[in-house]
Amino acid sequence: MLGRVGSIAPSARLAAKLLTQQRRTIVVGRDGRNMNWVVNMVPSAEEWMVERFGKYHRTAKPGLNMVIPFVEEIAYKRSTKESTIPIQPQTAITRDNVHVQLDGAVYTQVTDPHASCYGIEDPTSAIRILAQSAMRKEVGNLELDQLFLERERLNAGIQHALDEASQPWGIRVFRYEVADIHVDRGTREAMEKQSNAERLRRAEVLESEGYRQRLINQSEGDRQSAINAAQGEAEAVKLRAEAEALSIKLIAEANATSTRIHAEATADGLRSVGAAVTGEGGRDAMVQRLAERYVGELAEMAKASNLVIVPDKPNDISAVLTTALGVYGASSEQVAGAAAVESLVGKMNPGAGAGDGK
Repeated sequence: MLGRVGSIAPSARLAAKLLTQQRRTIVVGRDGRNMNWVVNMVPSAEEWMVERFGKYHRTAKPGLNMVIPFVEEIAYKRSTKESTIPIQPQTAITRDNVHVQLDGAVYTQVTDPHASCYGIEDPTSAIRILAQSAMRKEVGNLELDQLFLERERLNAGIQHALDEASQPWGIRVFRYEVADIHVDRGTREAMEKQSNAERLRRAEVLESEGYRQRLINQSEGDRQSAINAAQGEAEAVKLRAEAEALSIKLIAEANATSTRIHAEATADGLRSVGAAVTGEGGRDAMVQRLAERYVGELAEMAKASNLVIVPDKPNDISAVLTTALGVYGASSEQVAGAAAVESLVGKMNPGAGAGDGK
């Protein structure tokens, strides 16, 4: 039974060594007696540290590499790929004395495998502890509201601090991402009340702004309406004045035309009368006409008046004719005056005479 156990133990150790040999990303400490196959194949994106008699001798690059048994050994294996180191939730205190818990992840890459192997014993643990410390420091510089609003600033601050500290180890820190931020129940309830109050305040502000804008729009509308009404009234008054002026002008022109036509007709009538009077038998006809008119006027006057109008000598026809001739003489003088006025107008306006001739 003991012999069987003793025979099994070396095979178990060999299986453990084979499992260790199959690991491609070993980044913490000494790998612990990696299997030396004399001719070793280094995978891509890995570099192995080869020691001779316990002292660093060379770096095995990707591909086939010869390692002398019992003289050389593979001490470290480093992956040059970008890797992620998770950061467990860590308690921190903000500038306004609020306890919060944050977790995240660090994105690193080995740029100098030799320094990462011989410059620090456990780079993963060192980066994790350094990330927690830098996270506490950056959170302490921010208030709770800023912590939720300025995650980029928090991530950049932690990444800068980690990158400066890890460069001597041959490791670059490219990013740090805060995964989640937790607060206690009381703080969460206070934040909810604050957010509700803020939303209520914004709603009231928006409502007041809307009411103010409505009043402004209404007043602007009333003002523009009054301006439009005043402009319309002014235009209406202007149009009415222009229409009235045009109407007065047309009426005046019409009256002037009527007066001119009436005067021309009167002048033509007087010229015709004068021509008839100066003709043969015209004087006798005029005298007879005046006598008839005289007698007719007397009759009309007698009808319209309560008094009886009787001539001094009703049987004296010669007296009646003498009166008619006196009226005729007055009429002749008026006709002569009208002819003189017409002649003077014709001399002042030769065009008028031409029109009359036509």
